[in-house]
Amino acid sequence: MQLPMPDERERADLLAEVVAHTTPAMLAWCVEHQLCRYLIQGDAHGDIVEIVAPPVMLLGPGASDVYACPDPDVMGYPEHRLAEMTLVDYHIFLVRYLSQAVAANKVSCLVCKQPITNDPGEPWDGIFVDKELVGWLMIHFDCKRGLAREYKGRHPFELRPQAPPRYDVSQDVAIS
Repeated sequence: MQLPMPDERERADLLAEVVAHTTPAMLAWCVEHQLCRYLIQGDAHGDIVEIVAPPVMLLGPGASDVYACPDPDVMGYPEHRLAEMTLVDYHIFLVRYLSQAVAANKVSCLVCKQPITNDPGEPWDGIFVDKELVGWLMIHFDCKRGLAREYKGRHPFELRPQAPPRYDVSQDVAIS
């Protein structure tokens, strides 16, 4: 996908919006684990621009449902410090975080757009996607078939993630 070369102000705005709510430690961890996407552009004058887009969480289908990934250290996660985490450790942290988001009724299915709840009759799944856009999203278990259609076309440099909501991740949520 060829994006037009942004001017200096547009580059600064884009960079600020893409990483605004990602802590420096979280950004460094994502770079270390090769989870970021890069936009590199040049112009006829030899100017080169590189913008880094860290992974995001999609807690629903809308533009207002895009969040920066939470930093476990900021959230008070007691199991591991971010710097010590593997990707599997981060996935475990995110399951706890996303369970809290579901318990707070703050998550909608990316596919059917209906609220995700802890109702045992409607199980949900948190999915890690590593394509053009790297991120975690939430869907009902029965909605997996429509995922590719709903996910297609999302580009990391077109999203403006919000700050991740704060949830108590000090212990697991009991799921009924």
